[in-house]
Amino acid sequence: MMLKVFLLFILLIAGIVLGPMLAGHQGYVLIQTDNYNVETSVTGLVIILILGVVVLLAVEWILRRIFRTGVHTRGWFVGRKRRRARKQTEQALLKLAEGDYQQVEKLMSKNADHAEQPVVNYLLAAEAAQQRGDEARANQHLERASELSTKDPIPVEITRVRLQLARNENHAARHGVDRLLEITPRHPEVLRLAEQAYIR
Repeated sequence: MMLKVFLLFILLIAGIVLGPMLAGHQGYVLIQTDNYNVETSVTGLVIILILGVVVLLAVEWILRRIFRTGVHTRGWFVGRKRRRARKQTEQALLKLAEGDYQQVEKLMSKNADHAEQPVVNYLLAAEAAQQRGDEARANQHLERASELSTKDPIPVEITRVRLQLARNENHAARHGVDRLLEITPRHPEVLRLAEQAYIR
């Protein structure tokens, strides 16, 4: 941007210095098309070009300001949602200690997509919904967590088995435990769930 301003300044100085010198020897410029003929002096053409450059620089500056403002505004909104999600997660953990599962589910899931660990939020919301006996909501939260946990599916699958055992879906729970034992055979929680699943 500074380079463009400098070039514009040079052009203006050149116009001021050379303008009077060319005043007596202006010549002319002819622009001809099929329908129009445009004639102007060399000095006039220089002035038009300088004005054109000024207009282009002004438009570019305005567009930069608009896009920069848009990025800052978008960043502010995202940051606000993240702060809200963090606060709601903290409140949900307190409600979990109180055993208020309805509030746990509500607070954990409300802005879960903007939380620091969205998968954890959805898994805790699923367990809270199951504690309330709302299997449909529990499945909904579990599936959302599954969509987000592309790198590490183990927490989601452990939660899935835990919910299946809570619903007495023993066959499905054993199948889930078998898959987990193939992936992580020494995981303490997997071993605990395997014991529960196979003694039923």
